[in-house]
Amino acid sequence: MQDVILPDPIRAVWLTNVDSQVMNSRDNLAVGLSQLAELGFNTIYPAVWQRGYTLYPSDVARGLTCAAVLPNSPFIDRDVLAELIELAQPLNIRVIPWFEYGLMVPPQSTIARQYPELLMLDLHGNTQRIQSANDKLDPNIWLNPCHDRVRNFIVDLIADVVHRYPVAGIQLDDHFCFPVEMGYDRLTQQLFDRQNRLNWNEWRELQLTELLKQIVNSVKSIRSDCLISISPNPLNFSKSRYLVDWQQWSNLGLIDELVLQIYRDSLTAFDRELTKPEVRSIKTKIPTIIGILTGLRTKPISTKAIEQQVSTSIKKKFGGYSCFFYETLFYEQLSPILVPRNRQDLMDIFNSYRDSK
Repeated sequence: MQDVILPDPIRAVWLTNVDSQVMNSRDNLAVGLSQLAELGFNTIYPAVWQRGYTLYPSDVARGLTCAAVLPNSPFIDRDVLAELIELAQPLNIRVIPWFEYGLMVPPQSTIARQYPELLMLDLHGNTQRIQSANDKLDPNIWLNPCHDRVRNFIVDLIADVVHRYPVAGIQLDDHFCFPVEMGYDRLTQQLFDRQNRLNWNEWRELQLTELLKQIVNSVKSIRSDCLISISPNPLNFSKSRYLVDWQQWSNLGLIDELVLQIYRDSLTAFDRELTKPEVRSIKTKIPTIIGILTGLRTKPISTKAIEQQVSTSIKKKFGGYSCFFYETLFYEQLSPILVPRNRQDLMDIFNSYRDSK
């Protein structure tokens, strides 16, 4: 089968309110989107659901979080999503709201404090899990995708955005998941006991898939052209740690766009992920975009490394790339001092995609 080749490959950036100022005011957004347009970017994934609250005004969110927008934030008395859409439209930039936190919430959030019955527990009855990858306590806790109130809330939250805003799509990422350590609360155990025709992991995978089906059906009933974008980790990690089988989701027709997070320090490791059978397979079925890490506050990434990963994604004919995240796209270092990248270097890297069409 031939790869899915888009007439205009995706050149995207994630926008977040963490370690970044770009979403803090309309003026910042105007400057930021103009800079992205100059570099040839045509898609943004702005965070809209984060830390147990929305960043835009939402009556749906208010019903469970007691706040229409993230408290004590620069988003009070604003509609940042409306601003983004208005500013992006004349620049021909797609806006796909990113429900960053998925089923994850902080312990101090209103949902966690007021509705403990909506949370998943581990085998020892804890809401926070020990992450086996590093033996550290996960700072966040997880809403239960088996609970009807959680399902209805997530479905309604996403559907409300599609109904109210002319967005190109919606995106769920690696936090839309069922952590493998979780699911030992009474509700989940009772449901499993009644429906245990599958093994434990397969059953939990199915609960997440059923929730995604509800989301997709709701979104598509409002606007059939609204894209369902998923941004997970590589498949083996997704399945073993988070019970996310995005390959199956694609086979079921639940995904319109895959943005695969390939955050690797070496080009060899990066390239190895791109050549895995499941990645080669899915890029023949749906647009497959490669998520590239441009840096974190505590992890600078060189401009040369970004150039190599963008170039590799282009040469292997993927559907595009997405950079995480806006601030580190323009600054090689955020802390302890800002170190800006050379603007001409960025022009050379990111305009290459347009030149290669």
